[in-house]
Amino acid sequence: MGLLSALSNAVSGLTVNQSQMNIVSRNVANKNTIGYNRRILRTQETSATGITAGAVREIGVDRMLDTLIQKQLRTEASGGGYASIRADFLSRIDSMFGKPGSSNGINKTFADFSTAMQQLAADPASPTTRQEVLAKAQSLASGISSLSENVQAMRAEIEARIANDAQKVNGLLEGIEKSTKRLNEVFDDSTRQGLLDERDRYIDDLSNYFDLQTFDNGTGNFNIYTSSGGPLFIEGRSLRVKFDGRFAVNANSIYDPDPALSTLGRLVMSDPIGSQIDLTRNGLVRSGSMAALFDLRDRILVETQAHLDEFAAAVTSSLGDRTVAGTAATVGLQQGFNLDLNALQSGNVVTLEYTIQPAGTRQKVSFIAVNNPAALPLPAGATADPNDIEYGIDFSVGMPAAITAIGTALGAPFTVNNLGAGVVQILDDGAGNTRDINALSARATVTALTDQGLALPFFVDGNAGSQLYTGSFDIGSQKRGFSTGIRVNPALLADPSRLVVFQTIPATTASGDPVRPSFLRDQLQSWETDFTPAIALTGSTAIYRGTSSLFLDRMIAAQTQASSNATALAEGQEVVLSTLRERASEVSGVNTDKELADLIEIQNIYAANARIISSVRDMFDALLRI
Repeated sequence: MGLLSALSNAVSGLTVNQSQMNIVSRNVANKNTIGYNRRILRTQETSATGITAGAVREIGVDRMLDTLIQKQLRTEASGGGYASIRADFLSRIDSMFGKPGSSNGINKTFADFSTAMQQLAADPASPTTRQEVLAKAQSLASGISSLSENVQAMRAEIEARIANDAQKVNGLLEGIEKSTKRLNEVFDDSTRQGLLDERDRYIDDLSNYFDLQTFDNGTGNFNIYTSSGGPLFIEGRSLRVKFDGRFAVNANSIYDPDPALSTLGRLVMSDPIGSQIDLTRNGLVRSGSMAALFDLRDRILVETQAHLDEFAAAVTSSLGDRTVAGTAATVGLQQGFNLDLNALQSGNVVTLEYTIQPAGTRQKVSFIAVNNPAALPLPAGATADPNDIEYGIDFSVGMPAAITAIGTALGAPFTVNNLGAGVVQILDDGAGNTRDINALSARATVTALTDQGLALPFFVDGNAGSQLYTGSFDIGSQKRGFSTGIRVNPALLADPSRLVVFQTIPATTASGDPVRPSFLRDQLQSWETDFTPAIALTGSTAIYRGTSSLFLDRMIAAQTQASSNATALAEGQEVVLSTLRERASEVSGVNTDKELADLIEIQNIYAANARIISSVRDMFDALLRI
């Protein structure tokens, strides 16, 4: 090798060494910079005619990045965002309800009311005991109402949080847009690597909100979608999210894909020319904090509200409804029952049970009284049992027309007769023997404190003044949101003696008669009904039949279990994220010790190249002196 070649090689080495030292210093300086990926200098030895000449040149600057780990980290980050939000809210719900058996939970409040009722049955003449019953009843109603209000407050909080997060998302999208635009305008490697780091930081933050995947065809066309195909960033289109949040949220606030019908905000992705895609619908967002917030607002908290409404309705109906039993009837070969319909209120239900022959299949038909024909047809699921055949019957047009409507709904082979005075007769097909009627009955809400039997309208619906709770569908489901408005009947508070006195015409009930208190105690403790949202409590689609107390215990246990599962999932997700971050740091993070070791090696090489230059200079000096 000639002196000039040696000199050239040494100079090129010094140049590369200088660049390497600059990169090392940059790496060390950015050790604690979030999202910074370690840089290395990519070099190449020069050669002439295939023979390595020993000189090196810079090719470019590379980021140390494992794209597979990066993709996994973003996926798990969206899962972590989802799990964390869900665990936080479910823990708050669990705290509101109280642990099973706790001294400050709603189940303790209900138990206190039940105990007070039992004491009243033992000492019905005591004014103090009566006041204690009313005080415990007010505590129960207040506790149920407070839980319901807190559930809706959380939904309102989520509505506001989504609106706030939407603005943060737009800030991230703007950052991704600016970074991508500059990447297409600059060609300096060092600048480009910095821009890539910057864009990655925005995308990493965005992955906390959405489950996303990125697409880069290598020609400058960079796009981001949710894992289900919802567009988040399409290069050149300036997409932004919009959320039309609502200020007032209550039990009747429900998301609907139709903006005209929805009473909750929807999240849409829009572009400057007005095109919009609703990310709230069709499962376009399945993970990330946004998915968790929508799931909580539109499903979990709605189910929690439904549980509270079911419980409040069950307690109210157990005390305030009476059973109207049908009486057996025979006409020729036909058999069936007669039933007095006069006591029915809007929302009360007539139940017909029969057996289909010869298969022996049992069937139940429910006729639900309504006083507003505009409410017909009733929505599916008006009764608890999904196997019920349900019919809404308009009673506002008079009893004869209502009985005719029952006959039309049943059709052949039944015979439905109007016996007058509000009594309906339903008979089987006699000799045909294709239907055997087993029972005909109704649940009727009592409307007065006395003279309608032992039942008592103990609680009323404060959402509409002090309206009786009958389960009406006249202006939507009265059950929905009933737990917010449940109140002790003001008429009962004004006259506590009606806890005992149930009949005044003729006045045969003494003030110390235990008959009504004993009936109310037994109803509260032993009366069973079908509960609609069993799927969320039992894990199956079968209805749950039980007492109010057992349903409350199941409801609290379900909330506790859901909170425990969500917390465990969030903790497990955090472990996964920590592991992935450590792996990513091993590849992309800056290790000061390694950088200093590299710097020493670079300095040694730098010194060797410098010595070569010095030696070449000395040789040239010697040659010039000859």
